[in-house]
Amino acid sequence: MSGPFAAAIRERARSAREALERARRDHDVDELLVAEGEWDDVVRLARAHGVQIGTEDADSGEGTAL
Repeated sequence: MSGPFAAAIRERARSAREALERARRDHDVDELLVAEGEWDDVVRLARAHGVQIGTEDADSGEGTAL
């Protein structure tokens, strides 16, 4: 899929990945829970609509600090 919808999903994935990285770096458990939820949602959405966000991206939410 391409176009504005796919671009919005990719942007959401980028933001979610950054939030995950920031929460892990800051050891902020509360923010990590929120970021993981957002990441899971965006990965699920991307897969449901056939939007590629990259294999390394889809695995970024694994191995959390909890």
